[in-house]
Amino acid sequence: MPSTHRPALRRAALTATVALLTLALAACGSKSETEQLAELRDGIAYTQYRRLSENGLPGGLTAYQKGLHWTGENWASNNPTADLPKGDFSEADLCVVHVLVAYSALIANKNTIALAESDIVEAQSCGAFDRAAATSLRAVVFQREQWPGLAKLEGEKAWALPTQAGEDLPPAEHVMVLHAALAYFAASEQEWERAQVHFDALGHLLGQPWFAQIPPVGIAFKEGRTRDGLSAIKKLSVDPTAPAEVRKELVALIAKVEAKGGDVDSAIFMPRLVATLTWEMIAAEGPQLLRTATGFAEEQADWAALSDSVKDGTGKAKTTAAQWWNKAREAVSSPNQTPADDTTNAPAKTDTRSR
Repeated sequence: MPSTHRPALRRAALTATVALLTLALAACGSKSETEQLAELRDGIAYTQYRRLSENGLPGGLTAYQKGLHWTGENWASNNPTADLPKGDFSEADLCVVHVLVAYSALIANKNTIALAESDIVEAQSCGAFDRAAATSLRAVVFQREQWPGLAKLEGEKAWALPTQAGEDLPPAEHVMVLHAALAYFAASEQEWERAQVHFDALGHLLGQPWFAQIPPVGIAFKEGRTRDGLSAIKKLSVDPTAPAEVRKELVALIAKVEAKGGDVDSAIFMPRLVATLTWEMIAAEGPQLLRTATGFAEEQADWAALSDSVKDGTGKAKTTAAQWWNKAREAVSSPNQTPADDTTNAPAKTDTRSR
């Protein structure tokens, strides 16, 4: 005869199981950002990739370099070997490459790879500029992993890096301007996935997370969804977290677009919007720096090849990374040596406060 207690026992067992699962899920959900980060770094994907990158990157670059010599190919100039590093890659060269690989990983939404590469830069004897760049990219990783507290700390860490001997500005300020230049260039090319990385980084460096909402506006206009684009801009124009000067600029831009019946040429409109908002955001860090960065970005015809190479995952970007990165570094570090600026249409800002 079946026991009358079995249904009750089953219910009790089921209740206990549900309770245990609930507690387990609650425990997972209650993990701090730091604990979640530690788990990611202890994971197989992170540890295996980092080991591979630290140990295999020099050999991989050397092999690719030899391949270019053998085939006579060179993407950056007509001289097959002019832009290739001579001899072995230096530690500084490798630091640059790790930063660029982190950048390309973020474009491809590979957060674990981007984190590993930026961690490698921090662990090695890399220069302050490269460390600040890696830190800004790590902040983007943390943002995408939904760890806002850690993302904010990374932004603060970038600003804490000391000014180097012979430099007038801290490394984070140079990196901020470089991100501004690359964001402007990406907007001009309507490459909004690439632009998103730089807007995210700028948002953290400047403590203005709303800045990351700009690329989706560009995507909407690019896809012909003018109404969606305008709606997003209108939301930003009343966003209390955005500075008053920015909201004012957005209201003026909305009026101009609506006066034309919503006819928006995104290839022209969005770069102007990006330039305007970026100016308003970093004007306090020195107007000359922004003009240097945007002017430098416009002049780099070879950056199109670089960005295509990074996006396609080829090795070409890695081969000439040192030359490109050093060129960018020199440009944003020497604003007083650039050609005279056309300030006819430049905003009349004189505030040169520094963080």
